[in-house]
Amino acid sequence: MPFIRSYTATPRIILNDSNCSSTDKLILGIINSLSYNKEYCYASNSYFAKELSLGTKTISNSLSRLKKQKYIIIKYVDGKRRIYLNPEIVSKANANVVEKNFQEPMEENYYHDRRINNRKNNRNNIGPIITKDSDGVELWDGVKCEAIPLSPEEEKEMQELMKDYM
Repeated sequence: MPFIRSYTATPRIILNDSNCSSTDKLILGIINSLSYNKEYCYASNSYFAKELSLGTKTISNSLSRLKKQKYIIIKYVDGKRRIYLNPEIVSKANANVVEKNFQEPMEENYYHDRRINNRKNNRNNIGPIITKDSDGVELWDGVKCEAIPLSPEEEKEMQELMKDYM
């Protein structure tokens, strides 16, 4: 069963929950991704185990913790397990906010985060490292970013390193 999306969005509410393990958080993210279209997912423990390279017992324990913490609701319909995100804890609105954030261009997020981090770490009055000149060309610490061709020795070394992958 392939992912409906190409990424897993873990709801923010669980990220800071110290009662949940990293595995719990990853599983909730997968459930969130798989249940996007139908409001539930029907993935088996062996599916989660395969995706995360874990044992089915670990998955079972994790699902039990998520159920106990009320992040998920498990129901059986026609003998098949359905795993729902608990709408009281993990709302669709929260999931949509996270999805919208993923759709913003990475560069915008990068520069936005750098501005915040620069403000937080402004103790040494360090300016941004990556800037742009008047023509829009990126500068690294005030120097234009340019590619420098490899020397014959460097090219030979690179070919030697890459031969196993070609």
